[in-house]
Amino acid sequence: MTSGSGSAAREAGTAGAARPNIIFVMMDDMGYGDMGCYGSTAVKTPVMDGIAARGVRFTQMYAAAPICTPSRAALLTGLYPQRVGLPRVLFPEDTAGLEARFRTVAEALRDEGYATQAVGKWHLGCRPEHLPTRHGFDTFFGLPYSNDMAPLHLYRDDAVIETEVDQAQLTERYTREVIGFVEEHVRTSPERPFFTYLAHTMPHIPLHVPEAFRGKSAAGIYGDTIECIDHFLGVLLERLRALGIEDRTLVVVTSDNGPWFEGSTAGLRGRKFDCYEGGVRMPFVAQWPGVVPAGSTCTEVASFMDMLPTFVGLAGGAAPEGIEGHDAWPLFTGEGTSPHEALFYYLVDSPNAVRAGKWKLHLGAGTGQRRITKEMPQLFDMEMDPGESYNLARNHPDVVERLRGLIEAFDRTVHPVPNATPRPHDAIRGEQAPARGGAQPDIRKLPAGWS
Repeated sequence: MTSGSGSAAREAGTAGAARPNIIFVMMDDMGYGDMGCYGSTAVKTPVMDGIAARGVRFTQMYAAAPICTPSRAALLTGLYPQRVGLPRVLFPEDTAGLEARFRTVAEALRDEGYATQAVGKWHLGCRPEHLPTRHGFDTFFGLPYSNDMAPLHLYRDDAVIETEVDQAQLTERYTREVIGFVEEHVRTSPERPFFTYLAHTMPHIPLHVPEAFRGKSAAGIYGDTIECIDHFLGVLLERLRALGIEDRTLVVVTSDNGPWFEGSTAGLRGRKFDCYEGGVRMPFVAQWPGVVPAGSTCTEVASFMDMLPTFVGLAGGAAPEGIEGHDAWPLFTGEGTSPHEALFYYLVDSPNAVRAGKWKLHLGAGTGQRRITKEMPQLFDMEMDPGESYNLARNHPDVVERLRGLIEAFDRTVHPVPNATPRPHDAIRGEQAPARGGAQPDIRKLPAGWS
């Protein structure tokens, strides 16, 4: 599937508006219910809530995977992570990573004249050829992988600059890095738009927060880390206003996958590692003052894969041919419907579920030897039952077969040889994600780097 050009975006409300700066902010392991505007009363997020009030809040925005590396691979390439060869979490000793043949949103925007910056957690490979500066980003400041992996090094561009990282200071340091980039950019190239990908380390475990924020949240240190991020997001937005560029900047805030040991899914079933909604349905708010209607809500189904064609369309360019994301800009302005006939949900290389219209079908949970098919298939009416509590498979066998056909046909395009020997990445250090249909992962059975 192709995304088309940027014409749909321009026709959907950007006429007369300059190409926007884009700041994409991604939390790590923050749940669907961890913003105030998604119902949280324990975690206070006035800045994120303010973005929703000044812009749009999505209620059905989906990550392409319930774990980190594949979710980010899909976001940056507009492709399912199985296509990109990154269906699992990468570790420091891995030689795999994002390959040059896959074009990223940063490369596409840079070709349209954008300055590009990556800050925070990368996690798409830590070999030199895999780092952000080899994939369209002019600059990089951050960690190459999750903060529970070792050795944990802080990078600037392609070089390690710190081997002892004070994680409690990362949220502020990331924010200051973005502000410095924006200030320098406005000073030297005020007419040139920029793209910043700010991928926060928190609230991924181990949780770290500055002393000034410790004990402030009713949600414990997990909430403290999110409230810290919210505060510094406010610092960034205030700087955009002071520089006079807030009205020329699209700001998006989301998370990479569902919450792990702590965090709220707002009642959705499942968590990180699960293809149930709690693992893949993401909080997602965006503002572009004067362009995105204030206080709006989008209830249409959308995917992280849509960000590449959407952003490139806003830049006036065309997304790469063959990607699986779509230009979803009309959803931001309230003038469109979902561009997806179906979305497919995998854990590593195991196809677990498919969403088509109001229906979602689960054929299994987990992956590899721990994949569970007991009590499957499960069919849920997502309009009536977003918590995936009531299995309607026996009531609608025709829907089951139709959706089963969709996922099996799609899987054949990913794994063309039926019953092939599992590839090495089907097993991760001898452990797999738990497959308990919404139960919290067992810390005793998950290696430290399963993130």
